Amino acid sequence: MISKRNIFGVLAVSFKIFAEGLNYWPLVIVAALYISPAGPHIRWEYQYRNVYDQRVYTSCTYLGSKGFVTPPYTGQCPLIKWIDVRKHQ
Repeated sequence: MISKRNIFGVLAVSFKIFAEGLNYWPLVIVAALYISPAGPHIRWEYQYRNVYDQRVYTSCTYLGSKGFVTPPYTGQCPLIKWIDVRKHQ
């Protein structure tokens, strides 16, 4: 039979390991973003036309962890965009 003392000991060790692991959260996030096929991309290059003194974007190229991606035209080119590179290969 498991005693309460053993359960609390296991919980204490588990929480201590979890707390120590929190020191490495930036590394875990960077690794996850690099491994994941979807992630944030920053606008690298864009083309537009002036229509009645407003920009109408014609194409956008983004840079992410997997390289350069040119998604299909959506009419907008935000500075940072979440892109799944599997859809644009």
